[in-house]
Amino acid sequence: MRNRVVTAMAKIKENGGIKALQECPTIRERHKKLAELLPEISEWGILIAKQQLIYHVHYVFNIDLGVCEHFLLDDYRQYCRFDGAKNECSCLIPQSFCIFRDQDGKPKYPEFIPCLSSLIQ
Repeated sequence: MRNRVVTAMAKIKENGGIKALQECPTIRERHKKLAELLPEISEWGILIAKQQLIYHVHYVFNIDLGVCEHFLLDDYRQYCRFDGAKNECSCLIPQSFCIFRDQDGKPKYPEFIPCLSSLIQ
């Protein structure tokens, strides 16, 4: 799994992907651009590998992909550190609404909250 992510990140860096991602004005557009730059990730059957790629692109290349400030990822598990501990979680990136992070009731990424009509189609 780690090799896939390292290879994908090298491809982004070598092919001008960092600049292309930085030029996207919204997180949604950056996610779309990432999928364009690396179409092979759609075939990755392991969700955590995709999460790792997004997590590392966010932190290593300093490109905002909507990674929650409490999210932590290692090779095999992901965690929420909201309370200071490493609590295993199943959050997706970007986590549109978090009951811990968004205690004011306002979602951090409302554009990623699916509407009901799209869920039932």
